[in-house]
Amino acid sequence: MASDNHASFARIGFTVLLGVAATLGTLVYLGGYGDRGDLITGETYSVTPVTGLSVGSEVNFRGVKVGLVSEISFVGVAYPDAAEADRQTILVRIAFDTRQFRFEGADDAEDELRSLIAKGMRATVTSSGVTGLSKIELNFPEDPVELAPVSWQPDYLCIPPQPSMLTSFTASASDVMRRIGKLDFATAWSNVTAVSASMARLTENADALVDSQRASLGAILANLEETSLALRELVTELRDDPSRLLRPVEEKPLPETAK
Repeated sequence: MASDNHASFARIGFTVLLGVAATLGTLVYLGGYGDRGDLITGETYSVTPVTGLSVGSEVNFRGVKVGLVSEISFVGVAYPDAAEADRQTILVRIAFDTRQFRFEGADDAEDELRSLIAKGMRATVTSSGVTGLSKIELNFPEDPVELAPVSWQPDYLCIPPQPSMLTSFTASASDVMRRIGKLDFATAWSNVTAVSASMARLTENADALVDSQRASLGAILANLEETSLALRELVTELRDDPSRLLRPVEEKPLPETAK
């Protein structure tokens, strides 16, 4: 039993040491002890919480790792001259690996990044899965969000943000619920009741009009029936003897001139 406990403690200790080593390695690399010639700094920002994002989180471009998060702060801390409404906007700085942006024909990685931003590249904070950790994805959304001009002058290359689909859906759902909460259901129900009463009165008036004209309607229907019967008889006669259409009309003498 004692040996099993020692083995368990050893595994736990090894896992903790491995995590500490990975964290220290990331901090040392981002702190400048790595090859800084292969790193350039960029930044993005977010008006929504970046839960799960931390220093050392991955930054991917179209699924390929191109950098790490080097700093998470607030705009008001990094840029004291920012407008009051922007001071609590979250600022995320990124250490880009320039080796990932040396595409064919590109003279400078920073220029290549600027070109990608001009073509519509956006930064989205997304969840990495069940771990609760987050990362930044750089991509070209089909419908990029229109952004208002920022009130600060970025010190580094700034990549505009693009809310994730979940964030957009949550915001839309919240807006719908807020609008529903502002509806005056009492007034709406009163209007529905008034319309229903008006429809009932209109129906009663129509019934009364039909009742008052019932006799006239009956006479009209009777005349229509007689006319229809006469036409039917005429059609039958013409079908049996079409020559009737060519015969002259027989003139009958008036009663007072008859002999």
